[in-house]
Amino acid sequence: MANTRAERERQMLGMFLVPGVYMRVMGDTVRQLGHDDRPLYEGLGFTRDDLQATDSRIFVTDAILMAERAVALAGDQGLSFALARELRVTIHGTLGFAALTSPTVEGALDSVRRYLQLRAPFLSVIIREMEQETLVQMRTEFDVPSLYHFLAETVMATLVMLAEQLVDPEDARAHGFELEGGKLPGVSARLTCAEPPYYRYFADQLPVRFEYGRETEMMIFPRDFLKIRMRLADADASEMARSQCEFELQKALKEQGDIVIAIRNMLQTMPGPLPSLEEMAERFFVSSRTLKRRLADRETTYREIMEEVLKDRAIQLLRYTNQSVSEIAYELGYADLSNFSRAFRKWTGKSASEFREDGPDPAPELGP
Repeated sequence: MANTRAERERQMLGMFLVPGVYMRVMGDTVRQLGHDDRPLYEGLGFTRDDLQATDSRIFVTDAILMAERAVALAGDQGLSFALARELRVTIHGTLGFAALTSPTVEGALDSVRRYLQLRAPFLSVIIREMEQETLVQMRTEFDVPSLYHFLAETVMATLVMLAEQLVDPEDARAHGFELEGGKLPGVSARLTCAEPPYYRYFADQLPVRFEYGRETEMMIFPRDFLKIRMRLADADASEMARSQCEFELQKALKEQGDIVIAIRNMLQTMPGPLPSLEEMAERFFVSSRTLKRRLADRETTYREIMEEVLKDRAIQLLRYTNQSVSEIAYELGYADLSNFSRAFRKWTGKSASEFREDGPDPAPELGP
């Protein structure tokens, strides 16, 4: 019997498992906001007590369901900000310790960027250096539109609250970043959703301004802010913690699943054009040569996996949408329609137009 999508998701790598402590803290926060947290666990294979262990992990699919239930119960009470307040640095394990002991804010942000997927696989962070500012952008790795704004708001609030607590106040003043009216000057968080009513209640408790109705989710830091020393800066301790994070990541890659399944699942969540081999290798924090070798050990290539995903997506678009062939080719990342046409005929033995005219019969499995 073919695996369902949910079953395939459960075969993902360890990096797509969520630390149970996060979900327990979320449940506790829901309870603090006046709700019964027991409905969050209904139908799942674990209870709150099972999430007490520091090494407990749950599948992303279960975490998504729990988060959706929590947002339904308490989202309009500012669950995101209340949860961020409870996610203290020690909860984040070695990632939190690596950030805590980083020499500067820049080092702490780099640790978050590199290892966030070990703790919050829903999101990844992209850091862009501008002339006067550093932009920290959020990107979802799973199609969870019902949770996207909640997750982005929670992660941003967690980062700024930790930053306020962990930077050296004297060094912050020396760099011109003493709190002004309870806010860090020049630092802001931007979200695309409309301003929620609960923000007014939390606004004075947050060390930065949250700006809503913007074009993209991002945090903005003045370049000089990244030079501020962390309160417990210790280069040796930070490097040790980063090494442990790296070990956790490599252990997840080696022990928790099949790298082919992991790449395929990751590609299935991404819009076109799909990332290059080098970009995918960066997501797994290995060199492109290492990724090639690992795939060769599995008797496949990155190109073959990518074409398999493109083939499935093209078939779905042809069957279930009214988009033209040229629109589908563009959506899949093909700049040249003729290249898409050749690829589709190689995959199915038919042209895209012929396949659409023939109806929903399965395409022959000719491979990529």
